Amino acid sequence: MSRASTPLPRNEESGFTLVEMIVVVLLLSIAMLGILAVFDASARINKSETDVADAQGNVRYGVYQMTRAIRMAGSGGLFVMQAVLNHADPELSGLTIVNSADANSYDNVEAGTTVTNLQGTAVPVRPGTDMIEVRGVLNSPLLAFDADPANGCQSANNECIGSTIVDVKPTTNLGHVNDNAANRPQFAAVDAYTASAGTTPPNGSPMMVVVASNIDIHSGCSGIPTPQHYPQPLYNVGVITAPTTLASTGSFGSVDFTYNTGGFRVVEYDNENPGDSALLAGYSYPSAIRNPLRTIGILDDLLYFVDNTDPAHPALAQAIRRGPAFDVVQIANDVEDMQVAYGVDLDGDNKVSRFGPPSPPDDPDPDVSANLADDDEWVPNVDGEAPLQAPQFQQDAAAASASTPFTHGGAIPPAHCPRLHGVMISLIAKSRDPDPTYRADGSLGVRIFNSPVTIAPPYPDVAIYPTPAANEPHYRRRVQTLKINLRNYAVQN
Repeated sequence: MSRASTPLPRNEESGFTLVEMIVVVLLLSIAMLGILAVFDASARINKSETDVADAQGNVRYGVYQMTRAIRMAGSGGLFVMQAVLNHADPELSGLTIVNSADANSYDNVEAGTTVTNLQGTAVPVRPGTDMIEVRGVLNSPLLAFDADPANGCQSANNECIGSTIVDVKPTTNLGHVNDNAANRPQFAAVDAYTASAGTTPPNGSPMMVVVASNIDIHSGCSGIPTPQHYPQPLYNVGVITAPTTLASTGSFGSVDFTYNTGGFRVVEYDNENPGDSALLAGYSYPSAIRNPLRTIGILDDLLYFVDNTDPAHPALAQAIRRGPAFDVVQIANDVEDMQVAYGVDLDGDNKVSRFGPPSPPDDPDPDVSANLADDDEWVPNVDGEAPLQAPQFQQDAAAASASTPFTHGGAIPPAHCPRLHGVMISLIAKSRDPDPTYRADGSLGVRIFNSPVTIAPPYPDVAIYPTPAANEPHYRRRVQTLKINLRNYAVQN
């Protein structure tokens, strides 16, 4: 007899249904998307903050570099109008300035403005931005002379004319130490700085030397108890085409005070007004200054501008003149605008100030008007102000014409006292990459001083990038503005 089979018990454990699995996957996907969104936002914020920090660092470094040079403007003895230029010297090569409003002006230059580098390439300047040129013994030591005939120009009658050897003593008989191998190796510093001096760019380029006498040709500008202006010595500028050998021989070597090669005429630096065309009419430069001299140094001619080689990433550039061209170096990235104003004491009260009270809320500075044209002595920092001509940087500027230029010839002229007290610069740097979610003020551009606005919507021309206006990218921007007193031509405000 067969035994009836007993059915096995069913397994009480059951799996997920397909619907349940789909719901779980969906919920997990939503959670993961949320987590990824948080990570993405965090990464974007981190990148944005990094870009903002970079922009802030760029404007600070750019301002620092320019401040250092501007405060030293004229060191070595240059005339005030040769020390700070807001117009290009039309007789010096290496620059092409396009400015329909004011020929040769560095204010809001237009497309086609270029700076020629040592390779012969025309570096474009960003349209709508300003340029500024600063000259003086800026990047190397200034050395002293004494009355010893062996300390100075070694030509006939010890005159600094033509091509002549210029020697410098390590220590003057007045106690000034020009060189100390252990503690103050200034000769070595000059030798190192001139190591690239030569005749053929880019490997070797002419460098300039300025020698100044102890004759104050503007003695009428100084006095007691009248406000003290800095003295203005008679000086000559020459060119060296070989490195100095001060450490080994105590000499600058041969200095050519009449250098005129390759389209570069060094006599342009000896005239009091760079805009004078009278030099072409046969005026004789330089004057026959002779020992005892006062100082000597390597003269630097620095040009600051916004390099527009990459319009999406403009950069603040420094260009040092080397004969007919410039050694161009970018010093701060993504600087899209630079505007410059000049503080000129036009009313003769020995300070740069405003004429009316501040008008808040956008004009809080008691010394600088930000919204009224011609309401202060800073020009051009507001719309409607005509850029200053260089002769306005000092008194008796009306004499600067083709018939009566600022030529001295060794004679003491009427005082052309400096009026230029300071320079105000403002830089705008943007983040390297756009921020699509950023919509705060300034995301489409920040306007400073008299920066041009010629398009709609009305944000500055310099903030326009190579995209349709409707698709203009949004950037984070930082602005820094600084007023800089000139050390050599200013009285205390």
